[in-house]
Amino acid sequence: MNPLLEYINNQNIIYDLKAKDKEEVIRELVTHGVEVGMIEQDLQDEIFTSLINRESSMSTGIGSGVAIPHCSINAISSLIMIIGISRDGIPFDAIDNLPVNIFVMMVVPKNKFQDHIKTLAVIAKTLNLKEERDKLISSKSYDDLVSIISTNSK
Repeated sequence: MNPLLEYINNQNIIYDLKAKDKEEVIRELVTHGVEVGMIEQDLQDEIFTSLINRESSMSTGIGSGVAIPHCSINAISSLIMIIGISRDGIPFDAIDNLPVNIFVMMVVPKNKFQDHIKTLAVIAKTLNLKEERDKLISSKSYDDLVSIISTNSK
């Protein structure tokens, strides 16, 4: 099984991001996390600021329409993941200068960041094939997403 499936569920996926730029994407992902109860309200600003600061040092837009905004904070005990999809793409300062369609936000406990380096690698590998990315971008349900990720990991 693809380890990515351990971290996604029907609530932590946004199928139609409304954001128009990097800051709005991060705000929308974090706000969604609060709305579905994955992020505590009192951590919202800290997580947003930490993600923006990480992006200021180096964009997490890895190219081919994918970005993995991530940060680590002390105040959480387990990984938080929110996935956002934009069919049209959103400017995100990606390394290939192309718009980003798939965002995988990760907030990791500071003392466990090394444990999740492999999760970052799995995400990158899972989203490596254009056909799979295209299927994800057009997915409309959790079942679609799970099916695509499961197929890709075989």
